[in-house]
Amino acid sequence: MFFQGEPGAFSEAAIRRYFPDGDATGLGSFKDVFDALRQEPAAVGLLPIENAYRGSVYDVWDLLVASPTLTIWAEVVQPVTLALMVVPGETMQTIRRVRSHPQALMQSRGFWQPRGWEADPALDTAGSARELSQHRWPGVAAIAHPRAAELYGLTILASPIEDYADNRTRFWLLSQTPPPVRLDNGGGLMKATLAFDIAHRPGTLARVLTAFYEHGLNLTKIESRPRPGTPFEFRFWVDLGLESPEAVHALKTVVSESGLFEWHRLLGIYPVMPGP
Repeated sequence: MFFQGEPGAFSEAAIRRYFPDGDATGLGSFKDVFDALRQEPAAVGLLPIENAYRGSVYDVWDLLVASPTLTIWAEVVQPVTLALMVVPGETMQTIRRVRSHPQALMQSRGFWQPRGWEADPALDTAGSARELSQHRWPGVAAIAHPRAAELYGLTILASPIEDYADNRTRFWLLSQTPPPVRLDNGGGLMKATLAFDIAHRPGTLARVLTAFYEHGLNLTKIESRPRPGTPFEFRFWVDLGLESPEAVHALKTVVSESGLFEWHRLLGIYPVMPGP
């Protein structure tokens, strides 16, 4: 199993919720995870795709559409709980600088910014905690998942410090083959994710959305991304809620028989796992 980041990262916490006995390996970048998944057909990876307040993680989208052998097998939602941690002996009064991933810094700036602390972006949250433990910089705090403090021998001065108590991140479980543990959401919501290109003419997107409506498909998300090789034209991504077996059949009908798309790829039909 692979995730992006270091031990103590949010991605690791999410993957261990569903595979508590598995051997999870952190890698340096999203691309590294995709490379590992392409090289090991039986491996699974968990990657973030959207934060409730900061939006979509487009790097993951782009890498997935460029990886034709990978499929989305499940969606999981992980609460974002941020903690301020320091080397033992430091206090709130001695802090001058906070280190973390830029997203974590943005998601907690209501806590640290009024205190006049300097923000120091790092590659990931858990990595900022590990580096602080290793270098023991005076006057520096890290912002990370509370488990990182336990792993790296740091002291938590404040938690939770995120700006929004209901902050969450969506993750996709990706693999070339079905995961080793069947993920069952007890008959709950199923989703599908579809990427497609359409002709750059008035009304073409409206025709697609009308087809979804006429087949009873519940559109839950739509976004556009630059279309490779055609400057200032766009590829669309949609999430569709599938509330019955009939909806799955309707989706496959739209995709295969409608003639609406110049290109399309159904990236997965998958369960949405309940959050903690």
